[in-house]
Amino acid sequence: MRSASLSCGLDLSKSRAHDAVLGILRAYKLTGNFHVNLEIVLKDIGVFDKVTYQIERNPKLSCSQDCRHVVFKPNGNVPNDMFGEIIKSIKARIGFDAPWWIRLFRWRLPLSPVVAGTSPARTPVCEGV
Repeated sequence: MRSASLSCGLDLSKSRAHDAVLGILRAYKLTGNFHVNLEIVLKDIGVFDKVTYQIERNPKLSCSQDCRHVVFKPNGNVPNDMFGEIIKSIKARIGFDAPWWIRLFRWRLPLSPVVAGTSPARTPVCEGV
């Protein structure tokens, strides 16, 4: 089954993507371009032609300079379950893990209007995943 509106936003680690590409290319030095690194990782996983993605700007008050928010959408006739597996593999490979103190701080913050259900979300996050 395929949903046209299916998308998933992930927080990815710039440094983990860089390290993954160093291993993939067997290099010792790279330029540090996240866009290029993400493309190389997606090709290595074998999903570059199965998803489209958009890298969003980091907010000025972002918790980490290492975190990049990327929204993925399936291409063509990629089934929902396959898209879910793709998202899981990307997250496992280069997902951003916030430090424990940031997770604790976020847990204590009041819910945003979107999370609380009083305002519609801009982009659906990981429907069906």
